[in-house]
Amino acid sequence: MEKLIGETSSDAALLRLALSGTVPDGKQAHRNSLFDGLYASFPRDPQARVWIYSFEFLPGAYTDPHLHNGATFFVLLQGEFEAHFDDGTVLRAKAGDVYSEPIGKIHRGHNPRRDMAALGLSFSVTSPDREHITNVVGMTNDPMLRT
Repeated sequence: MEKLIGETSSDAALLRLALSGTVPDGKQAHRNSLFDGLYASFPRDPQARVWIYSFEFLPGAYTDPHLHNGATFFVLLQGEFEAHFDDGTVLRAKAGDVYSEPIGKIHRGHNPRRDMAALGLSFSVTSPDREHITNVVGMTNDPMLRT
């Protein structure tokens, strides 16, 4: 079985690099191991639908305006990320941060870096009859959030 980050002293150096926003070539498998381990730990409950995504935002990229329909948590593995909300609030995260975005609050994601993709995992829990994300193109008051 492949070792996970943190099992050897050389992995400790890799972890510091990952949290600083860069991961050396050939080390991407650690992300897959983390993802698989976290997925396996979620309970299976018919009253909760668990959504798990890996994401990549290219340098300078934006998402469409959207909102989350359930509790959502993000683990940023590389780079930086910003969430710009309809009310003017900006949430900022960097590699190594775990953060959450409010339920039902319109926002648009953005990778402010011009030199590196933002990579991470997101975990959301909704009721079984709801989608995780609702796109809200044309429903926002803030012109910056419109596509």
